[in-house]
Amino acid sequence: MTRTPAPHPAVIWGVPLVAAAILVALLATGSNRGAFIAINAWSHATGPTPWPFLTVLGDTAVAISLFLPFALRRPDVLRALIVGALFATIFVHVLKPVLAEPRPPAVLESGAITIIGPAYTTRSFPSGHTTTIFLAASLLWMHFRSAWLRALVLAIAIAVGLSRVVVGVHWPIDVAGGAAGGWLSGAVGTLLARHWPAGLRTGVQAILTAIGAACAIALLAGLQTGYPQAAPLQYAVAIVALVALALAIRTKFHESHQDNNAR
Repeated sequence: MTRTPAPHPAVIWGVPLVAAAILVALLATGSNRGAFIAINAWSHATGPTPWPFLTVLGDTAVAISLFLPFALRRPDVLRALIVGALFATIFVHVLKPVLAEPRPPAVLESGAITIIGPAYTTRSFPSGHTTTIFLAASLLWMHFRSAWLRALVLAIAIAVGLSRVVVGVHWPIDVAGGAAGGWLSGAVGTLLARHWPAGLRTGVQAILTAIGAACAIALLAGLQTGYPQAAPLQYAVAIVALVALALAIRTKFHESHQDNNAR
């Protein structure tokens, strides 16, 4: 069974500290609204097409499905995801209703904002999609040392966070807060999962795998993400995840059969 080494403190704290510094700077300088208007206007240059595809990667079911291929080969990653997701869920669903911050569509005039997708108006802080994608990025950073993989997943996470501003439903401070909370949730999930003996049991692993498979099946069945423009990506993620799981199960069964014959 693979045991994940303890992550270096710089890996745990680097991204949250940068995100927190950005949040404080935006609040201290009063530039949150100006930063929103500048970033939200990016779609004028790019067109609306790419942003729903980016933003849907922060959907919970999509993110969990992306980790399904790790279920059998790297169950430690899936365990950390589930534990981290519990902390991320608490972080988002406690702060959102408590703070009840208005979103840009509730504050700015319609002519001053570009909306791509649903025009949500309340419970702005923190960004749930950003929290989810930074949770995913954090987990990959904690479990893999490849420099190119780390750079890629962090770039994707930043792009997904910024997409929440471009589609018009979050302030930059929401993204910064979600980035910090999501990353720390991944770190906590990784550290706690290392000391969760029950997570090594076959039955627990089967339950965690079933959760991931259920998310992929829901996506394939047409789960509403709020961004129908990104449905092709939603279906692609589900199909790839389920095929990867089926191949992993087949390989595991074949290896088990060979071991039995060798005895």
